[in-house]
Amino acid sequence: SEDEDCLGWRLGSFQPTGWDYRQYEMRAYEVFASPRGRAAILCGGLVWRLAMELLGNDGLRRAAQGPSAGILEHCYKVQPRHGPPYYDDALTPDEEYIICGTYKVVDRHNRQPNHISWWPRPSQWKSSGLNLGHWTALAEEWFVGRLRRIHRGEALPLNGKDWKSHIRFHSGGVKLAFAIQEESARFISDTL
Repeated sequence: SEDEDCLGWRLGSFQPTGWDYRQYEMRAYEVFASPRGRAAILCGGLVWRLAMELLGNDGLRRAAQGPSAGILEHCYKVQPRHGPPYYDDALTPDEEYIICGTYKVVDRHNRQPNHISWWPRPSQWKSSGLNLGHWTALAEEWFVGRLRRIHRGEALPLNGKDWKSHIRFHSGGVKLAFAIQEESARFISDTL
């Protein structure tokens, strides 16, 4: 269906409720519980935290099971200097849309949909001040607070621009995370 890549299309007047959030959780759980759902655990960051919230400790067991049978359908590849490449599961953009609780919202004046989501997309998270290359107490505090506000009906899905301002925090954290990522990639490349 047309809704497979997100939680569906909504009119501009859409006002999500607690029921909508529970529907989101069920769709995200389907992705996490699928054979390729282990890729969410391996993503780290907010996607990892969302998976752990819905799967509990079962998420760690799933991640340790190794690549899914459909590994070559959507994967990432690591090519060491010597020897064969290594492959592992990766999320598709459609799975990321579902995991982040994305809706496509249209109004009668604009044919292009506006994407709103309960949680920021992985690319937004990676460039936020909350991403320091590992899950921190600050990230956990933000996550628990946002989840609490959603359950109380005090937080709604946001568009990309609003997410950017909601998770900006300290720009130094972004520079640090990117430096760690670059050095880690260089180390792995030099070691393998």
